[in-house]
Amino acid sequence: MLRAMSERPRLQFPCRYPIKVMVRARAGIRAELDAVVARHAGPLGSEDVSERASAQNNFTGITYSIQARDAEHIAALFAELQVIEGVLMVL
Repeated sequence: MLRAMSERPRLQFPCRYPIKVMVRARAGIRAELDAVVARHAGPLGSEDVSERASAQNNFTGITYSIQARDAEHIAALFAELQVIEGVLMVL
């Protein structure tokens, strides 16, 4: 049986969850993001974080793979990341 398009599969917590952050490139922004993520998800290893600069190095995409406890955990992290100066988008 096919799912309706509006139905999305539910996550089963705890689970690994990728958080993608698009930022304007500037000195120190990665350290700010890392500190927020560490506060919410604990320290991450290098295998849990990837970073990619845009072609002209004006923007950076950073993906954090965290161990999410529940939906509220993810929402709180998103909310804190979104208010950092230079953050354009959190997915």
